[in-house]
Amino acid sequence: MSIHGQRERVISEETAAKMRECMKDRGLYLALLMRSFSKILPKDQVEKAAREAICEYGRYKGSKDKLQPTTAEDWVDGHVARGMADVFESSISIEKNCCKQEMTKCALLDAWRELGCTPEEIDLYCDVAMELDRSRADYHGLEWEIPLRMGKGDSHCCVVLKNKKRD
Repeated sequence: MSIHGQRERVISEETAAKMRECMKDRGLYLALLMRSFSKILPKDQVEKAAREAICEYGRYKGSKDKLQPTTAEDWVDGHVARGMADVFESSISIEKNCCKQEMTKCALLDAWRELGCTPEEIDLYCDVAMELDRSRADYHGLEWEIPLRMGKGDSHCCVVLKNKKRD
């Protein structure tokens, strides 16, 4: 079942564009901070610290989620309700105990390209930024896979969320 193709937009294109501009700022901060810190620290330490910080941010955001999703379907329902499916131009499919989000637009990627980042930098920044989703899913007890990322050159991003098997 695909949600995105069978529903009305949650937010207007104008609002989605404004949200993308805010997200671009987040992408610029990440890239510029990592570049700056890499001038005084070894790159592996900068990457490790950035991942830790983004994970902490993901746990914080997870604790603030209004819906507190306990299933993969709850997660994507929140994604849609907040207008993020419109922002990322997502298609969403739901199966038993599993949801797949496929996103074709990413403001972070746009920001890094506008900044003139190399493909290697974009891949790194994208993977670091995805720590937000990984840690947020972990916070809510969901299993996740990210088999495709536009930041590493794929045509779209894919996030697969699965309900954890209960003992």
